[in-house]
Amino acid sequence: MIYQHGGIALNLFRLKAIKKQVTGRDGYLIFEFHNMVRVSETSHNSNVWEENSYENAPVSQYYDNLADLELYYEEWVNTWSLWTEFVVNLEMPIDFEPNSL
Repeated sequence: MIYQHGGIALNLFRLKAIKKQVTGRDGYLIFEFHNMVRVSETSHNSNVWEENSYENAPVSQYYDNLADLELYYEEWVNTWSLWTEFVVNLEMPIDFEPNSL
């Protein structure tokens, strides 16, 4: 599921971690993702298949105000937590809107 908030759109299925990197009075919100795994044939018509893992680059957003960084961090963690709870319990509504819960 692609979810957008605060100018950032992310695939919540692939999200692995959300981090804050504080650098004084400003900082970065960093999103890390699970690796992409792709199964491919080792050579043409060999019928030998292997899994290849490709690292996804993190996405970061700069905030020049520490209060904004803290706010967006908490909102994203809450959104991710709600999303994970819905998926684990298989109760995700079609019209999932975490900010309205």
